Amino acid sequence: MLDTIFVIALFLLYMLLWKVKKLQQKRSTGIDPDVMGESTSNIQQFMNRFTKILTAYAAIMILLHAVNIQVGSLFSRYQALSSMAVDVTGFIVGLIGLSFCLYAQIKMGAAWRVGIDEIVKTELITTGLYAVIRNPTYLGLFLLNIGVWLIWPTWTIFLLNILFILFLEIQVRCEEDYLSSVHGEEYREYKKRTKRYVPFFY
Repeated sequence: MLDTIFVIALFLLYMLLWKVKKLQQKRSTGIDPDVMGESTSNIQQFMNRFTKILTAYAAIMILLHAVNIQVGSLFSRYQALSSMAVDVTGFIVGLIGLSFCLYAQIKMGAAWRVGIDEIVKTELITTGLYAVIRNPTYLGLFLLNIGVWLIWPTWTIFLLNILFILFLEIQVRCEEDYLSSVHGEEYREYKKRTKRYVPFFY
């Protein structure tokens, strides 16, 4: 029961974090930061639809796990990770991930976007945590997904993580190409001295 509470809490906090930031930014700047669906790029249009599919998949998986559905071994927890200590660890990892997302939202300020803004040129943020990694938000989302998998170490959550990693790896490359075209040499130099997610590693 506690494992279900942990996952639902993380999911609701995730949704709240994005919703509050979106409303605050729209109110203060008049710009809706959720621009992925407005892109003229076919890839971004695909990524926008894929985001909705992933979100729906995550919500359905939470529901099915919560009611303890069993279909073969798809929803069975890996026994070595089935303990209260691992559940608590997963919840803490998830909260750390959300903290990275919150930090990124605050640090980016009015430049924060969901997707690629093809209309408004946003400021390039290169200080704080952004001085060593380019994507604190995505690092936070990776940690959030790892946390959920630690709480529910099942094949279906593992599949969600794989799909999510593939999604972010494609999206981050699209964003890097766009930022390079908009900010030119400034961004290319910034890219040389930073890592995508993990300082000094990757």
